Amino acid sequence: MVDVKTVRKQLKSIKFGASIWNQPELNELPHILHEHETILEAVNGIYEGGVALLVATNSRLLLIDKKPLNYLTVEDLRFDMINEIDYSHRMMGATITISTGSKSLKFKSYNQPRLRSLINQVQERMSLIKKEQSDKADNQQQHLEEINKQLQMYLLAQHQQLQQQINNQAAPQQPAELPKPDARLSDYLFAQRLLDQFRKDEGNNAAANATAATPATAMPPVPEPVVPPQAQTQEDIVKAARKEIFGAQQTTQQPVTASTYFKGFEVNPMKVAYSKLPMMLRNRKFGRPSFHAHSQEQAMPTGHAAAPSHG
Repeated sequence: MVDVKTVRKQLKSIKFGASIWNQPELNELPHILHEHETILEAVNGIYEGGVALLVATNSRLLLIDKKPLNYLTVEDLRFDMINEIDYSHRMMGATITISTGSKSLKFKSYNQPRLRSLINQVQERMSLIKKEQSDKADNQQQHLEEINKQLQMYLLAQHQQLQQQINNQAAPQQPAELPKPDARLSDYLFAQRLLDQFRKDEGNNAAANATAATPATAMPPVPEPVVPPQAQTQEDIVKAARKEIFGAQQTTQQPVTASTYFKGFEVNPMKVAYSKLPMMLRNRKFGRPSFHAHSQEQAMPTGHAAAPSHG
């Protein structure tokens, strides 16, 4: 909160006096301003919500509307948020339209000179802020370029140091003197070396003797000439094809005989007799001649009479 005396002193410096129309807004102004914030211009007017006070400071544009029963409306427009300002004046007043992209503020005042002065202050502060932003961007770009140069110098120094280390490692170094072994160890190693040399000599002599023992006139075996196959007949070709398809087994067709044909149908006399026995018993019970008796009657001569039956 800013001191009330400081606010009144700033309003007096811009020659802005209090009245019945702006006294509530002037009383609320100390609660809205920040410290180190200076009032540049102020003007009374009308907006879509009614009578209000438009104040331009060194950092923002304020619209204050204080109604009875503590109804308060404050619109804060930063200079870097303002995109466009339209100004027009007539015989009885002037109008400004401020666009901030998301919203638009339309304000009308009958004090044309003070409204024009406020617009000039706003435009001047906007230009100063844009200049400060551009200078800040240039300073940041220059600072980044300096950092880039320092980084390049550091990487170059690292590369030179690494190259120097590689060259030092590649340079030939004097071989370190090996420790001399003990006398007994040296004798043992010398004996092992002589033994290995003796074994190599013995192996070379054995190989030379084996080469001398083989006759010089021995010739490698001559491979047998490949005899071309003779012309085959059609039956041989068919047999070979069957053998290749059906395997090594050769199926020979056997002649069909009665024994082989009725191999599964064996005839048993006892089964035939048992099957005829019920018929014979029935014929004997009912007095019917059997097939055997009928055949005997036909075989007898006609001159002899048949013997009477005593049954």
